[in-house]
Amino acid sequence: MESHHIAVISRALLYRLATYATAFFIIWWVARGVSLAHLLHSFSVANLWIFIPASVGSFTVWFVGETFLFATLFSYFHKRTSFLETLPANAAQYFLQLINSAVAGTALVMFMNRRKGVVWLTGGCTLIFQALLDLQIMAAMALIAAAVDPSALIRKFWHVPAIILTLLLLNTWFWRRGRPDSALGRWIYERPSLTSFRSARACHYLGLGAIRTTIFLAYGAMLYFQVNAFGINVNLRALYALLPVVLLVDGLPITPVGLGPVQAILVGGLAAYAPRARLLAMALSISFMQIVFQAPLGLGSAGAFAREVSSMAKLGREPV
Repeated sequence: MESHHIAVISRALLYRLATYATAFFIIWWVARGVSLAHLLHSFSVANLWIFIPASVGSFTVWFVGETFLFATLFSYFHKRTSFLETLPANAAQYFLQLINSAVAGTALVMFMNRRKGVVWLTGGCTLIFQALLDLQIMAAMALIAAAVDPSALIRKFWHVPAIILTLLLLNTWFWRRGRPDSALGRWIYERPSLTSFRSARACHYLGLGAIRTTIFLAYGAMLYFQVNAFGINVNLRALYALLPVVLLVDGLPITPVGLGPVQAILVGGLAAYAPRARLLAMALSISFMQIVFQAPLGLGSAGAFAREVSSMAKLGREPV
């Protein structure tokens, strides 16, 4: 048994090293052709009176907004959950994103299991419900950006978000139409863990969608000020056209807090507005500030909860 635990812990450590190695490789690839002197100089041009407040605003939008979102999500489909109840679990999730992004989402599921008695798999499926709704919103935003901004990169690939949105809307239609006639459809529909999909009503979709859309749009506004703090005069329309792609790569679990992919998207997507060195300095600064704000969440009760979640993941156990 001890050797099994050592093997599990070793795999977890290798996973963490692999995610950071992937992030640094992507950053190295993006930084090709940028001299260290130009990069360091580009950091110095930042207007900290704009960049730091915008970074605080960005973190606040995400953390406070998502805490409210998850409290609402769990209240809709399980038991009434307050903002203050959800706060430590969401803080633990944010801290774990720096260590093991694959385990981070487990914090919210474990919270619902321990505090509200929600079955482990059922809580996980509820988070999947929200993730699919988030993806719908991002796909819709991408299509809007393609329609209103002729210069947007997404305009060349508009069919990708169109296909994604169509498939997700078909999924929503499947659950909203009621109990299917086919045996396979009924088998899927009646899975006990998919209670959130079955019980979701139009008001739930609208309520959760409104909260998430507000978070996305407010984050876009903070990102605009962060970018402009480096003297990169990108217009707001162009930035919002790029926003759905930034949101998508930022949430990928392949690297911690989107480190690497976010730099690639911002440097490539805004190449027309500033030299590569300045774009890279701006993009790295954004991720650095995100890490600075999330790291202290590993202290106190949220940190203890995060360590408990991480320990259980290492041991391959589920809360009961």
